[in-house]
Amino acid sequence: MVAPSKLAHVVYATHHYDQMIDWYTRVFEAKTQHANDKLTFLTYDEEHHRLAFLNLGPASEGDGRRRDPVGVHHVAYTWDTINGLMDTYERLRDMGITPVTRLRHGMTLSMYYEDPDGNRSEFQIDVLDVDAANEFMEGAAFAANPIGEDFDPDELLAAHRAGEDLTARVFRSDQESVTVPALAGD
Repeated sequence: MVAPSKLAHVVYATHHYDQMIDWYTRVFEAKTQHANDKLTFLTYDEEHHRLAFLNLGPASEGDGRRRDPVGVHHVAYTWDTINGLMDTYERLRDMGITPVTRLRHGMTLSMYYEDPDGNRSEFQIDVLDVDAANEFMEGAAFAANPIGEDFDPDELLAAHRAGEDLTARVFRSDQESVTVPALAGD
């Protein structure tokens, strides 16, 4: 099998049509490619659309934010450097959009955001190259804790803005640090 070369798009069926479009437009600084009362397409780069929303109409009694494990759990987006990830974090935080989960996974430094329907988007940087990530995932530390450890994004942002070495802040406590290209400046 040949792996895809990029993420094409994600489509969400929603009872929170206007709120979903607003949230994703603000979070991704997206522009509307097409919109009507049933379907909206957004993009944030050269692709014709990256996100689409299908309006399911008003929720019936008992419907609301999805909390069960069915459907899309999350969609992951990777930034090339810590600068891009932290700039995005700061911009969203300043709009009142904060991650619901923050994890030092070992292979990535990740922040998970939740949209109005409860769908999650993972915003991450790779902290290991592919070979080192594969080796880490096969090791005892990952076997003992495959999820990772929480971190404080405001502390990381402050250290980043102060020009501190971020190595100890992005790696797990049970992990040896290595050189991380994503921690270099843009």
